[in-house]
Amino acid sequence: MPSEFVGHFTRSLELSASRPTSPSPREEQPDVQDYTAAAVIHRKQALHTLFVSLNKAVITVDDVQKALQALQDISHTKRQYVTGKLAEGRDFADSAPDYEEAALEAAIVGKLTVALYSDALETCLHQATSVETEAEWWGDIETSRFQVAFYFIETLPIRILNVARMIVDEARAQRVPLSISTFSPSSLRSLLRSSSRFTLQPGRFVMACFPHLQHQQSLSLAVLLTSPGFRHAVLETMSVALRNVLEAASLAARFLTLPLELTRQECKFKRKELERMRDKRAEMLGELAQLRTSLADLIGNTNSMKINSSAKQEYTSFLRTLVRLVSPSDAPASLSTATPASSPIEPLQELSLALPTLTHVHLQTIHEQQLLRPSVLTRMWPRLLIFPPLALYIYSSRTSWIPALIDMTKDAKETVKGFVQGWLVEPLLGVLHTVRAGGKGDILVSQEGVKSDLESLNRMTLDLARDALHLSPPQLAALSERVRMGDLTPVMEAYEEDIRTPLRSAIRGTLLRNVFIQVQKAKVDIDQALAGIDRLLKSQELTFAFVGVAPALAVVWAFTSGVYGLWSGGWEKGKYGGKRRRRGAWERIRRIERILILQPSKDSMNSQVSTTTSAPIPPLPTGLLILSLARLRSFAISCLPEEIQPPFLEDLADLEDTRLDRDAKLLVVQRMWRSWGQGERAVLRF
Repeated sequence: MPSEFVGHFTRSLELSASRPTSPSPREEQPDVQDYTAAAVIHRKQALHTLFVSLNKAVITVDDVQKALQALQDISHTKRQYVTGKLAEGRDFADSAPDYEEAALEAAIVGKLTVALYSDALETCLHQATSVETEAEWWGDIETSRFQVAFYFIETLPIRILNVARMIVDEARAQRVPLSISTFSPSSLRSLLRSSSRFTLQPGRFVMACFPHLQHQQSLSLAVLLTSPGFRHAVLETMSVALRNVLEAASLAARFLTLPLELTRQECKFKRKELERMRDKRAEMLGELAQLRTSLADLIGNTNSMKINSSAKQEYTSFLRTLVRLVSPSDAPASLSTATPASSPIEPLQELSLALPTLTHVHLQTIHEQQLLRPSVLTRMWPRLLIFPPLALYIYSSRTSWIPALIDMTKDAKETVKGFVQGWLVEPLLGVLHTVRAGGKGDILVSQEGVKSDLESLNRMTLDLARDALHLSPPQLAALSERVRMGDLTPVMEAYEEDIRTPLRSAIRGTLLRNVFIQVQKAKVDIDQALAGIDRLLKSQELTFAFVGVAPALAVVWAFTSGVYGLWSGGWEKGKYGGKRRRRGAWERIRRIERILILQPSKDSMNSQVSTTTSAPIPPLPTGLLILSLARLRSFAISCLPEEIQPPFLEDLADLEDTRLDRDAKLLVVQRMWRSWGQGERAVLRF
């Protein structure tokens, strides 16, 4: 089934080819009284049946070959009939074809042409996409030292097997009997003797381990040399002996890591080869895409396709161009150097044979050069080797770790329960109780007690002032007000006089009464201070309640934020197909913009040549552009939600529109960066 891009790209061609053109009313039908009516009707019915059988969503290459065979049989029957009529002495003009029959034949040829054109596009696009996917896989391995080391471990059995096979083949070539001693170092040195003592050419042993070295004339010593950045300023201050020791250690480490470096070079070589094949298929894809306009014009003029007409010759020439384009370089000569034919059936047959050959040659090249990623078994055998013993060890030691795990689970459960109950639920209930009580809970000092102590102090002070100071009733009333305000100045003056003669005042005076008044005054002050503290606590009781529950709330908030972060982070990583798919979309839209920027603009074109049309994009950039658009369309259909998928596909359709020039497409790319590269709906961000 064709991909979304090919179906979208060739939909207009399919619609044009699905409608057979009627004969022109100005063209009179020839006199068919000399024809055998049954033969003419039979050919028309056969063409109509063939045309109806091709009205389906997908027309495979096998369907095309069967239809071409049927069309060829009909044409052969027609030629036999015409030859017979000419042998009877009839004029050739009387043997002119029926225009309805010609219209049906032209419609069938157009439909088959569009089907093969779509299949050619699909073949090139599929091959370029698969090759680019493999190149990206090798690129990911190449950029990670851990991945390179793990890939070396994964492929180590294959490398050892290649070395063993090479030794066996060499022993058989030199007629050396195979035995255990054949694999000894001395036997291997004599068996694989080099032509010179020192050479930069890789030996057979090394090439058996790293087959990519067969494409290199010599090894590079750059991997063994110390990089310029290694000599830090600190090393310059060291002694010569210490620097020599460090350089020797670095050289030894590089020799030890030489297999990993060669493995990385192997990944790089395969990536480069795949990218070269990708560019080759992309160039072919671009050339095919540039033929779309010509094919649309030819299909629209199928009414003028008559025998020996210029339109049919042009149509056949187009098909020859298509055959030469999709024919592999090592294809049979009959596919690429066939003589020109007046009928489009022959080039259509060649094209239907060239497409499977193209696929076969492509797969054969990839497998011969071993450019595909290793098999699943090759990549999984280290895990399959480690995980079963590890699982067996975990299962056998379950008597030791299962009880400990159960105890840890119980302790964690009790800890969480105590935290929730003691530090979260109860403080929150206390907050609710405080809000409901409204500051009427337990108090430190009652207001009645403070008032009673103050009245007692007032009576004691007034009695002393009446007995010792002989104050009048108005003065006693004023003193009472001053006592309520906390001012005991007359009593304090009498107290100061008494302490001048403490003994006499204690026996005969008022010292003891003054002392008791001071004690009562201190009690009143303490009661008032406690009452103030109580009022302060009551006013801030809700604040203290929240302060008490704040640590527990902070712990709960931190825990929920962490869980939400993990959940949302995982969701963000899996959003729109995951980070890897979003990065691929970002790289492809960036490549589209780069391709468009590197193409000459219309202004620069007008400055060089006097024309108003912009220069067409070369086939390779066109193919890379189509490849990126096809993968972006597949990404949008498979990964984007329904609310943003239609506008994203509209932007891609604008980039696929051949009527838009380079500047307009750059504006579309800028709109895509602005719409899909930022904000919550960022698709082109990873």
